[in-house]
Amino acid sequence: MASINSVFLLLGAVIVAGFLLRKSGAVGENDYKIYFKLITTLVIPCLILSNFRSVELTPEYLSIFAVSCLFGLMLSALVYVLLPGKTRAQKGMAALNFAGINVGFIGIPLAEALLGPQATPIMVAIHGGNAVTLYAFCVIHAQLYTEQGADWKAAGRRLVTSPVLLALAAALLMAATGVHLPDFCYTFTDTIAKINTPLSMLALGMTLDFDLGADERRLVFQMLPLRYLAGGLAAFLLCALGLYPPLTRYTLVLFFLLPGAINCIAYCAEYDFHPKAAALFNSVSNVVTFALVWVVFGLILPPL
Repeated sequence: MASINSVFLLLGAVIVAGFLLRKSGAVGENDYKIYFKLITTLVIPCLILSNFRSVELTPEYLSIFAVSCLFGLMLSALVYVLLPGKTRAQKGMAALNFAGINVGFIGIPLAEALLGPQATPIMVAIHGGNAVTLYAFCVIHAQLYTEQGADWKAAGRRLVTSPVLLALAAALLMAATGVHLPDFCYTFTDTIAKINTPLSMLALGMTLDFDLGADERRLVFQMLPLRYLAGGLAAFLLCALGLYPPLTRYTLVLFFLLPGAINCIAYCAEYDFHPKAAALFNSVSNVVTFALVWVVFGLILPPL
């Protein structure tokens, strides 16, 4: 578990660095939006193309893809138990932050540190399914709570031009046909993908702010136990039913315990859905994930 400590300590240090940069005035209050734009338009597409380079679309792979996608949709439906009586912006913040899970930024390096490099292809499959709920469902779901009313045509245009979804479709097509990009292209995507985690953690730190209204704080701390109760139940059922081989099962358990997706903060900022509350939910969920990973993989689950 020492490698897990190293991963979380490093991520925590980068988050703190981003927070201090904003507090010191070295970066502006809204500069984090530029970081998120760079992440979603360039870094994540490169990460997907690199990670899916050696994917084989086996039945097990496709089932893992589907499980991760359905888990995100289930979380988005579950959050509605918290929404009665909430404002438009509060509802949007809660719904979007339950739709995405932090697989690309934290899940992949954490799986490698905890379960070894053989877990990476499994987490890549999970990443693909999670990308559907994060980058497609969030855009659709946000229309329900926009102040100007739903603009489904604009949402549709955004989906068909999304760099992340286009990269995912291209990666799956290449996996299905066996046709790949030239090696130089993968050298480029590998290089860009390396800045994914540190850039994302910096952006999270720049967004972090504890000056929230009481209603937003209350909603965040109502969301946290519901999110991890759902993840814990899914992990328990997966293990109790003996679904998948042990390595795949353990990787999915890790996925169910991961924190919220950082890009949900960017969506909340774009649609004016309390981005500071979204950042607080994300930061606290990182701490909760660290504690749960220690307990589940260090004390509960037997070693592989």
